[in-house]
Amino acid sequence: MSFNQKKFLSLLPASFSEVFGVLKFFGFTPTLVGGIVRDFLLTEKAGSDWDMELTHPTVSFNKSDWRNLGLALSKLGKVTSLPYEIIRVEIKNIEYEFSPPRIEVFNEEKGHSNFTAEFDFSLPFEKAVLRRDFTINSIGIRFLSSKEISLIDPLDGVVHLRDRVLHHANPNFSKDPVRFLRALRFAEKMQFNFSPELEDVLKEMPVDGIRHSYMWSELQKSNNPIGMLKTLLKWQEIRPELVLPLNSQMMIGKWVALKQVLNDPTKHETWIMALEWIGVSSLAWQKFFSVSSESCRRLARWAQNSKIFVDLRPETFHGEFEEIRDLSEFATLFDWYFTTKQLLQKNPELPLMKMIEESLPDWIHLYRFEAVKDVKHIDPPFRAKYQVWNICQRL
Repeated sequence: MSFNQKKFLSLLPASFSEVFGVLKFFGFTPTLVGGIVRDFLLTEKAGSDWDMELTHPTVSFNKSDWRNLGLALSKLGKVTSLPYEIIRVEIKNIEYEFSPPRIEVFNEEKGHSNFTAEFDFSLPFEKAVLRRDFTINSIGIRFLSSKEISLIDPLDGVVHLRDRVLHHANPNFSKDPVRFLRALRFAEKMQFNFSPELEDVLKEMPVDGIRHSYMWSELQKSNNPIGMLKTLLKWQEIRPELVLPLNSQMMIGKWVALKQVLNDPTKHETWIMALEWIGVSSLAWQKFFSVSSESCRRLARWAQNSKIFVDLRPETFHGEFEEIRDLSEFATLFDWYFTTKQLLQKNPELPLMKMIEESLPDWIHLYRFEAVKDVKHIDPPFRAKYQVWNICQRL
């Protein structure tokens, strides 16, 4: 795997020259780090997030000078100050983040931020990258000028990219429980294997301090939340202290069906509907992610009722109005029909119509009819469906 310098330089943002000028005015040497370097080596494409560590040969870190850098950069775009002295600059569709090199000193507490940071502009890149999670994220591109660059790879990340194997970058990896999720996410998204050393760490590192919000975030970043959740459930068999919103037993034989009905895995509402649709209670999911609400309960009931109509046909409701009205199935139909209307009125983006159209094609017409004066002119295949719709309107 080679580094195509010419190609990379051709992908520099139009604003980079001005940004580099400000950095050089302050005497900083920028080194591009993280995902953008990794992804370029894999695809020879560059994204919009440009993260850089800034080194200086003589100046010690102090907040006053760091703020002055932020003020100078604010003339180029919108500047935001982030934790750990990160300066974010948004220029059109490009987002730059600048940070001083740091060493992380961990304490005994469990959690994602259980460390203090020591900033040092003179810290060599070989030591600065030891705070990172994986070797493939520990590769740097150093800018000696706006057109002169060099690749820095102290942890053999390029080799690990080529071999598609995840290696952890430092012994402190296990002190951040969220990195357990990141390892599974990278393996799922990039189809990488774990090194034997990393797999041993994952089997032993603490995982009971993972906040549920991080679980949701990493599922989304995986680009395959169902696949990553399935992997997490397998790991739960090894690490029973890993708390999850589902368990393997309830999902036996359900994964294919879940994939078919989960139209939008980025929303809790669609997870709730999909789980109930395949016969899995969503109560644990709602509680785990703190999304329990009246709307969620109505969505769960809607999905439960929807399954009933898999085996019901509009012909079930043929007959006189008074007789149909007293059928127990009609009470369910009435509730289901108007619940759908009300849910869509409050949230038009819910994929209710798509789920009905794909899984209950005999009933999608119920939501598309309009009143007509002469029922005889309706095509016979739709006449029974129209009569059911008309009954609903009468109620």
